[in-house]
Amino acid sequence: MSDKQDIQIALAAAVGANCIPCFDHLFEKAKEVGLKTEEIQHIVHFATKVKNGAHVFLKTHINDTIGVKEEDTTEDCCGSSGKEACSC
Repeated sequence: MSDKQDIQIALAAAVGANCIPCFDHLFEKAKEVGLKTEEIQHIVHFATKVKNGAHVFLKTHINDTIGVKEEDTTEDCCGSSGKEACSC
């Protein structure tokens, strides 16, 4: 993989881990390898959708496990109701 690809993956991981210092460090590295602001925004947007999808799936699983019936209209990254794992 190229340095650019490594940084793209690491940026997405930093978003998924909610690591602000990691993101800040990697943002500087991203500029060094030539990533454009629009590319970084796309990475952040997509990583956030995956992270949010995982949250919806976890919340649904926990509610099902403890017997709580809650309607959640939030869509995960794949547009499902949170009943299936995200496959983005």
